[in-house]
Amino acid sequence: MMDAFFLPPPLPLPVAIAAISQPSLQGAIEFHVHSAPDIVDRKLDDFELVEQAANAKMKAVVLKNHVLPTADRAELSHHLHPDIEVFGGVVLNEAVGGLNPKAVEVMADTAGHRGKVVWLPTLDADYHRRQFGQPTPGIRVATGDRLLPYMEAVLQVVRDRDLILGTGHISPEEVLAVVRRSREMGIEKIVITHAMADVPGLSVSEMKTLAEMGAYLELDYVNALMGEEAVDPAHRRWHRVSVEEMAQAIRDIGAEHFILSTDLGRPKDPTPVDGYVRFVRQLQNSGISTEKIDVMARQNPARLLGI
Repeated sequence: MMDAFFLPPPLPLPVAIAAISQPSLQGAIEFHVHSAPDIVDRKLDDFELVEQAANAKMKAVVLKNHVLPTADRAELSHHLHPDIEVFGGVVLNEAVGGLNPKAVEVMADTAGHRGKVVWLPTLDADYHRRQFGQPTPGIRVATGDRLLPYMEAVLQVVRDRDLILGTGHISPEEVLAVVRRSREMGIEKIVITHAMADVPGLSVSEMKTLAEMGAYLELDYVNALMGEEAVDPAHRRWHRVSVEEMAQAIRDIGAEHFILSTDLGRPKDPTPVDGYVRFVRQLQNSGISTEKIDVMARQNPARLLGI
């Protein structure tokens, strides 16, 4: 196993890479990250985040916000830093009308066409609210294995606009129903949002099934910072998923089915760039090879984004 993570421009593999003291993020893609402005405090604003990612020679960043679409912000950020690709999307929470196909169309049509990802409900998902003891019912996307009509309409826009579908914080049963129906409709770009976190709360068997169906499983560094001892109070109600647990899932299922993200942004957590470096180093220390990290950090997300 090589000692350092390095993402060079596309070259035939294997490529001899000299060991360095700190993993390089050159060519890596941050697929899930939070920045200001937001309704909660964030460590960095859009421009600061993208500048740091550009300085680290990352290839692309995908901006996520639970209540605000981010395609317009991605276009402005890319205009300031044209040496890095910046993309956004929309989360189908109550702020945009829930399962609202029009919100997806507007996101995709925003000038610059940097809206790439449609996330299903997160904080407003019924499953999320039940998992965290909130009494108000939330948004459901399916009844049993049958999708609700508005969910079907959202999938039609995702398919017709060639967008990426992120599953958000819906239940395991809903995730399976959505992915199954998406594949029937011909949707190929599907990401299971932080697949090992409390939401969606998937088993390894379910993750394997989803991978076999063609979905990518997202691993997020923030989940390794959660738990009762978390620095950020907002993360103390979540269970910690160690990097070693993530590494074991990679070994069990195969790196070709995963993408890496940080999902960072809280003020007390590391910056996303620092968090990504730590994530890579800890995966290496858990026995994940440079080549496999390259697949998850660079190749798979680039394929999803079409870059």
